Amino acid sequence: MPQKLDAASFHRNKQPMLEVLRELLGDGSKQVLEIASGSGQHGPFFTSALPGLTWWPSDISDEAIASINAWASHLNSKSVMAPQKLDVTCDKWRNGEAYDNWPLRFDAVLSMNMIHISPFAAAAGLIEGAAKRLVEGGLLIFYGPFKRGGEHTAPSNEAFDQSLKARNGAWGIRDLEEISSIAGANKLQLQQIVNMPANNFVIVFTRQL
Repeated sequence: MPQKLDAASFHRNKQPMLEVLRELLGDGSKQVLEIASGSGQHGPFFTSALPGLTWWPSDISDEAIASINAWASHLNSKSVMAPQKLDVTCDKWRNGEAYDNWPLRFDAVLSMNMIHISPFAAAAGLIEGAAKRLVEGGLLIFYGPFKRGGEHTAPSNEAFDQSLKARNGAWGIRDLEEISSIAGANKLQLQQIVNMPANNFVIVFTRQL
C-alpha cells in the first residue's frame, strides 16, 4: 500500500485556510488546481467542507503522488481527481499546453508553502503557466510567508529564511512585490492580501483578459 504522508503544516493551516477558501470560492461549482500538493491531505479536507469544489492535485515528487492517491482512496474522496506529476519550470506547463484529463480552464490555482522551498524559477514558471489556464476572473492563490518591500514581516520569518538558504541557496522567502510584478506581466492583478496565523499570508491574484 502507498504510504500516506502526514504533514504537520496541514494540521496547522487547514482550518484558517478553509475559511479563506470558503470566502473566495463560495458554494458554487469550481475546478481547483493545486500545485505542489505534497501529502495530499488538503484536497479531501477542503472538498468535504466545500462540496462544490473539484480538486485537481499535482506534485513533482513520486512519493507525494503516491500519498495523494493513498489519502484520496483512504477517505473515499470522490471530488479529488487523479494527481498529475508536474514540473512548473517545464515548457509544457509554462506554454499552457494541455495535460491529460485536465479541464481546459480552472476557476482557481492554489499553491501552498511551495515557492520558498524551490528555486525562484519555479515561482515564475508557476505564475506563467497558471495565467494561461485560469478562466477570466479566475484566482491564483498563494499561501505562505512573504517579504514586504524587501523586508521580513517578523523575526521568526527572517530566521526561517536563513535556515532555508542554509539548506539550499536557491530557496528563500520571496518578496511580494517581485511576485506581483511577474503576475502583472502575465495579466494577473493583485486582488487581496490576507493576514494568516504564524506570520503567513494568503495572496490572491485575479486573471484579467
